[in-house]
Amino acid sequence: MRLACIGIGSNAIRLLVAQWKAGQLCVLCRERRGTRLFAGLVDGALTKESMKSSVDAIAELAELARAHGSREIFVFATSAVRDAANGEAFTAEAERRSGTQIEIISGEEEAVLSYMGASEGGSSGVIDIGGGSTEFTLGEEAHILGAASLQMGAVRMNAQTPILSLEDYEATVERCMNIIRRDAQELLAFPRERSWSGVGGTMTTLGAMQMRVPLFDPRQCEGMIMQRGEVAAWGRKIARMTLSERRQIEGLMPQRADIIPSGIAILEAAMRCFGMTQLRLSAHGNMDGYLKKKFREMC
Repeated sequence: MRLACIGIGSNAIRLLVAQWKAGQLCVLCRERRGTRLFAGLVDGALTKESMKSSVDAIAELAELARAHGSREIFVFATSAVRDAANGEAFTAEAERRSGTQIEIISGEEEAVLSYMGASEGGSSGVIDIGGGSTEFTLGEEAHILGAASLQMGAVRMNAQTPILSLEDYEATVERCMNIIRRDAQELLAFPRERSWSGVGGTMTTLGAMQMRVPLFDPRQCEGMIMQRGEVAAWGRKIARMTLSERRQIEGLMPQRADIIPSGIAILEAAMRCFGMTQLRLSAHGNMDGYLKKKFREMC
């Protein structure tokens, strides 16, 4: 049996098609369409232009899922649609065009799904940096100890204050640390001795830049370990660059050149607040967790 999941993120629309074998998710197809939906959130509502490009992408990916023989297609939306006053109008049009039903999940649900998709068990934590929000989850094996969704994502932070200098970067790190201390107090109270995994475009981009892999495949970064010093060094290096200089970095997709320093600033702030000395990068995340949950319910 093949199932598909489409995740409507704040920066990209993603597709995952998979099978379930021996209690494991076997990925058959991953696709991505960068629509940056959150950037179209103006005065609390999504613009017509931003809705159209994302609806087109959802419809295209739904057809691709059917072409891969998916028995069912599940679709969920995250931060940008949660925040939009016209989120229901957007999902209604996307449902009509794609022939699917769309679930708007909460930030806490998103955090738990990311943990299910990326955690390797044991005493662990997962950070998922998205376009509009960042999720943190702490767990012991399959047991969730706590989860939080914070209103700081790479696109959101870049829209508030673009990072164009080292001073901008350091100010963004400090602002993110303040948000974490204010809005993730319950998680910060847990013991810090745990392994951490990071998911999302910021993570795979960092791995690709570190490996100097052009036109990267996120799977090449799976399991890669990055030290906090390496993360901080990348943030400070890129903050000093112009946009055109950033676009020349191997492993950095040109369309991420403006938001990547904001994503790295969020990660550095999180590593400092939670006492992470290193982080395991993962290409898995909330979509993997969503399909794992569905397969377990159906099998």
